[in-house]
Amino acid sequence: MLNSGRQLVSMDEGWRFQPDAANLGEQGEWQAIGLPSPVNVTVPHTWNVQEGLEDYRGAGWYEYTLSIPEEWQGCRIRIHFEAVYRDAVIWVNGHQSGSHFNSGYTAFEIDLTANIQCGVENRITVKVNNSNSDQALPLGNSFDWADDGGLIRPVKLIVTGQTAIKHIKVSPEVQFGQGDNKATGKLYAEVYLFEPSAAATVEIGIFKDEVSIWHDVRPLPPQTMTWQLSDVQLSPVDLWHFDHPHLYQLQLTLREEEQIEDHIAVNFGFREILVKGHELWLNREPVRLMGVEWMPGSNPVTGMAEKQEDLIAMLERLKEANCVFTRFHWQQGSELLDWCDRNGILVQEEIPHWQQPEEPDHNTFALALSQAKEMITDHSHHPCILAWGMGNELNGQSEITRRYMEQLKQEISELDSQRLINYVSNTIHFQPGTDATGAGDLLMWNDYIGTWHGDLDEHEVIRQIIADYPDKPIVVAEYGLCEPVYEGGDIRRTEILLRKTEIYRQYPQFAALIFFSLNDYRTQMGEDGEGKLKQRVHGSLDIHNRVKPSFAALREISSPLLLAEAPVWREGELEVTLKCRNDIPSYAVQDYYLIVSSADEMVVKQVIPEMQPGDILTMNITVSANPLLEQVLTIYRPNGFSVLEQELNK
Repeated sequence: MLNSGRQLVSMDEGWRFQPDAANLGEQGEWQAIGLPSPVNVTVPHTWNVQEGLEDYRGAGWYEYTLSIPEEWQGCRIRIHFEAVYRDAVIWVNGHQSGSHFNSGYTAFEIDLTANIQCGVENRITVKVNNSNSDQALPLGNSFDWADDGGLIRPVKLIVTGQTAIKHIKVSPEVQFGQGDNKATGKLYAEVYLFEPSAAATVEIGIFKDEVSIWHDVRPLPPQTMTWQLSDVQLSPVDLWHFDHPHLYQLQLTLREEEQIEDHIAVNFGFREILVKGHELWLNREPVRLMGVEWMPGSNPVTGMAEKQEDLIAMLERLKEANCVFTRFHWQQGSELLDWCDRNGILVQEEIPHWQQPEEPDHNTFALALSQAKEMITDHSHHPCILAWGMGNELNGQSEITRRYMEQLKQEISELDSQRLINYVSNTIHFQPGTDATGAGDLLMWNDYIGTWHGDLDEHEVIRQIIADYPDKPIVVAEYGLCEPVYEGGDIRRTEILLRKTEIYRQYPQFAALIFFSLNDYRTQMGEDGEGKLKQRVHGSLDIHNRVKPSFAALREISSPLLLAEAPVWREGELEVTLKCRNDIPSYAVQDYYLIVSSADEMVVKQVIPEMQPGDILTMNITVSANPLLEQVLTIYRPNGFSVLEQELNK
């Protein structure tokens, strides 16, 4: 029996894979005798980027040989799948140990303890099937992304004592003081155990920047399966914000006598998201946000089986574009959301209910709620998550759809009352007052007037939406250009971005904009390319992460700071005049800084005083002009991402 509490074992290396186009594997007892002719693969893995399997939808088998040391005798042994697309059945040594159906992007765990053997080699077998299904979400082939099959996210083994933590729900609450008093925090936590204990204790630690700030040891109530932590007060607390993503960590250690049964750490943040009339407030500040949607799984080398470095490369592009808000049509993995927590990106994470069924029934409701429970259970501690999404582009004008969204929102709010809950509509421009997006906390509108939605009067549509919902914020959840369905290329994409953004800026009811999309993306319904290159040309980056001209336009239009005037050289100084935007985006800038560099070497660094939306500030930087060297002015956010740059001696 190990005494370290919890051991995590990566299972990314050592898998073997074999497709099963005839679906004869179970009949041939592959789960018991092994795969007849597998190839070695590394997880995350999808077969849909392999030559000859690009368009294959069906069964694929994985197996893994696992040696369990004797000291794990008496331990609880679980396997954690971050995501398997889509249906999965798991065997251990030929014995079925669990399954997961109809939800290909949510994490799940299988307890292997009953079928695992210590001191010998064990075979873990997983059958995966990505065939279109009328029982799943997304439904059939109604989705606009790649349905890559396989073990598409990391897999790990979790080894603990028998008295182990199944799940922690962390609920931080911000309490704001008066005037200049800093905010304080209260932490609630619900802890769910696998089995009760007669005499266990829990050691509780809260950490900030790896420094302990709160500690206690408490007995667990005898025979309990759940336990609550409700009296933790922290004063003051640093608030999580996309420019200041302060994180805390809750650590719990379970002991029975001197034996450590489990140890777990969960990151969280203190922040407040509110809707006030037609405004969106973050930490008691009204904000208007600029965002862009990134479609993961689009690199043809990896597909949906992206490694951490692949995810980071695209997330850094999103930050480079000055965008602080994104949405995902389907649930994402922990590595991606952890990065957003650490680096400051607000996220709406959605149930993958895309267009069909357009009038959902009770079967869809049960499936959507099941996915919502898995999503929220796994991800509710992430401060980056601003909102949960209930679906995208159904028949929003249907009373059936509206009632469905109202009921689903009520159920989701009982799972998580601290976040916004929304439905994204592409029909609100018809009859705004009856549209299903009105059931959400925000009006979320996919605006394709001028392309998919025809040549309507944009201002007339907007005025009617505002008239029907005077006290609800509007978020444009998508706008952009889809090629080759609509012509004009990246020049027209840039024109749409600039023209529509200027229209939205005229109306204070618009709280956020999400341009669609950051990247061209692989999709099973793509009009361009074939096989693993089948795609929609919709982005400011291509599928290889190479920038198009519209990316520069997106970066510039999304910046919270502008150069109000061209920098001016004076004797021994550089005069820089900045303006803080007061339309979209609009938020206070704090702890930003500028650097003047010569030949890529920093010459001077200076902190920019706090600026409120609409402020104009002139700074005099002590630095001399050098016409012989390339000199550049760059402005940065507090966490090191650049906002704008200007060559000085051109």
